[in-house]
Amino acid sequence: MPDRENDALIDRQANAIRIALQRIVLLRETGPKSAAWQRARIKTMWRLRQQLLADTTPRQVDEHDR
Repeated sequence: MPDRENDALIDRQANAIRIALQRIVLLRETGPKSAAWQRARIKTMWRLRQQLLADTTPRQVDEHDR
């Protein structure tokens, strides 16, 4: 049962990150056009994408975890 709760939590977090990424992508069309703003937007997208990958990638079991 705890595994289901953990999986549900991970799914909710991943969904929240996906929504944030979609909003950031849409800001390209509606946000300021300055180069600095676009760099900040890209950095935010990269950070969110890395967080999404980390949250949804199965954790590898270390020798110390056994």
